[in-house]
Amino acid sequence: MITDLKIFNWPGWPLDNNPHGEDFDLAARKRMLAGSKVLLPFLKKHKNHIGNIILEVGPFFNPLITPEEFPKAKIFFWENDNYVLKHFNNIYSQKTVYPIFCNLNKIDENSLLKLELKTIKHFNKLGLKKISFDSIIISQVFNFIDYKSLLIKLKKFIKKDGLIFINNRIDYGLPKLFSEKNPKNINEIIKIIKKTGYEIIEKKIQKNNRLILVAKNKGLGRLF
Repeated sequence: MITDLKIFNWPGWPLDNNPHGEDFDLAARKRMLAGSKVLLPFLKKHKNHIGNIILEVGPFFNPLITPEEFPKAKIFFWENDNYVLKHFNNIYSQKTVYPIFCNLNKIDENSLLKLELKTIKHFNKLGLKKISFDSIIISQVFNFIDYKSLLIKLKKFIKKDGLIFINNRIDYGLPKLFSEKNPKNINEIIKIIKKTGYEIIEKKIQKNNRLILVAKNKGLGRLF
């Protein structure tokens, strides 16, 4: 039990002062972490094609892309929780990891410009003139954001033939924090992925309404 508390008693989200009740208690946090990890086998399977500049959107306290698993990678985290950002800055201060604040709850031109300016500074330090991710990971984030806008905006930042890894379970998470523009079913997500110019190269649908998807950026697509 002590080990559980160390893993799941996150800074800013203490177990003994949890305003979300059973939706975010210890058992729920265990399910959350287990649900995130179902994407790991797909990341390992495609490891030779993931590249060296990787973005994980909304990793929270348990990122799937880490310096331990990807020692040669330049890892970017776009995250809107300041406790998470502080945590990453502390534990990854000596690594090629770049935690950046991203207002995932407000994906518009103004917030995107701020995010782009913060991100390009790190690319410039790496000797690169523009933002171009080899791969993007989005696990258990869609329910809380305008996911269509995110997928459209990301097209600007992922290279041609770059991979995008998606893990999402419909209606799973903290309902109080759900976006009105979250996906309503799996087929909707698949349709949007194709419309925005991604070619699906691997797909798995679990009985609990979880979609695991690997897609390749093949072009502009329809930007709605």
